[in-house]
Amino acid sequence: MVTISGQATYDFVPTTQFNGLNYAATDSTRPLRLATVQFVDGNTVLAATRTTQTGDYSLAVDQNQSGFIRIRAESVETGSPSWSFRVVDNTSADAIYTLDGAVASSGTADSQRNLHAPSGWTGAGYGDPRAAAPFAILDTILIGGEYVATADPTIDFPALDIHWSENNMPALDANGNVDLVSGEIGTSQYISSEGLFLLGAEDSDTEEYDRHVVLHEFGHYLEFRLTRSDSIGGPHALGDRVDMRVAFSEGWATALAGLALSNPFYADTQGALQASGFGFNMESRGNNAPGWYSEQSVQEIIYDLVDLNFDGNDIFTYSFATVWSAIIGPLASTPALTSIFPFLNAIKTANSGDEAALDQLAADQSIDSVSTDFGGGETNNAGDNNDVLPIYADLVVNNPVPVNLCSIDSFSSGITGSTNKLSSRRFVRFMPPVAGNVTITMTATTIPNPEYADPDFIIHRQGPFAISENPPSDACTNTGDAGWTESNCVESAITTLPAQEHILEVYEWSNTNAADDPLRPPIGRTCFDVTVTQP
Repeated sequence: MVTISGQATYDFVPTTQFNGLNYAATDSTRPLRLATVQFVDGNTVLAATRTTQTGDYSLAVDQNQSGFIRIRAESVETGSPSWSFRVVDNTSADAIYTLDGAVASSGTADSQRNLHAPSGWTGAGYGDPRAAAPFAILDTILIGGEYVATADPTIDFPALDIHWSENNMPALDANGNVDLVSGEIGTSQYISSEGLFLLGAEDSDTEEYDRHVVLHEFGHYLEFRLTRSDSIGGPHALGDRVDMRVAFSEGWATALAGLALSNPFYADTQGALQASGFGFNMESRGNNAPGWYSEQSVQEIIYDLVDLNFDGNDIFTYSFATVWSAIIGPLASTPALTSIFPFLNAIKTANSGDEAALDQLAADQSIDSVSTDFGGGETNNAGDNNDVLPIYADLVVNNPVPVNLCSIDSFSSGITGSTNKLSSRRFVRFMPPVAGNVTITMTATTIPNPEYADPDFIIHRQGPFAISENPPSDACTNTGDAGWTESNCVESAITTLPAQEHILEVYEWSNTNAADDPLRPPIGRTCFDVTVTQP
């Protein structure tokens, strides 16, 4: 036997604030860490190991054996913590990316074979293969995994495939849907049944060196696979007033990226030659619309709880374990929807001597003192006096007096649309007195003239489990008929529920659509009487 050893490295291209990737500052010494290494003869793997934290490897191979060193864009850890992360090409049947050395004989003495993955940048474009890209992504994912493991050393990460391709573009197919095989993925995102999908289209949007973006999506993977997220997703941007579930999910993911990288500056490079993009500083305090509905408020709160930079009312040096314990514990088990409220309530409960300081941190983001998972007593109505508060309306089963709530599209954005904005969906708390069938009914009471309503609802019990989204009846849509009234527009369903607290999410269906939806754009403020009855 002889030993073949060496070091694996890759090109890392740093980002700048608003000027894209800085190819002139490329670091060609980044170690390719904790990746699978193989000695391969043809299609046969004769020996395997993995690189160390410094990118070094060592393999024992028979003498005079012909073969080459292959490094796979995967990292597998079977101890504590444990993980299996792979970077694959969704436009090539999810083939795993590899870096292969030259074929040579192992000879009769120990030898060295170093491998390097270049960026492929030639000065005016990617004229050479972008071999470094999948390994840069893998290294970033490892940074995230290792950071979380500091808070949870025995964590078992669910297997994760990260799909990247130079064909992955910010576009949709002809029907407005993602086509993962062709690379029309719309945007970088986590898809629960598939894994992470990252953009890679040259001169458009590449993510391989946008570490905050990669770890933001990793944060979504964590919440969907290891804890709980009720987020409805959709387009969003800083300054938007969004559904509180979206605000928390996006804010958490961004804060995680900054904390794992010890860098509050988030950069996303884009455009021709990857020379432009956008960025922001989580420490900047430049929030024009702070509140419980703001992803920027959420990210700044979470980041401030852990970071070492004291600014304003940020006086905290909690360990990340404090945040992670709230994320995987109380936030996952609360009957409330996932939002900043159960998160802050969990932090306050676990740190009983810090209530006043935590209240001030929240107040800096225009969030009132949090004492329950449901945000009771919150007074920030985002400038709408009628249709934002209360966050949850309380409903008593079999009460003949209904709860009346209105679904609106007032917070629609010209850039990110209306599908997930504040108060397009409203929330109701109720608890059946006994287990059994309940009837949920929504009846329209106010509809913009000359529209018709399509009331719908979702029932949540630590996550959504039932939806009633029937199309409107003929009696509702025939607005020109004599005798037509709003009360013709009704959604009703019978379901079996335990005697536990439930959340009812109610909405006018059109108000959850895009502003330019060709079938049914938002109709605006539409109100409903909501009742729950039980025999």
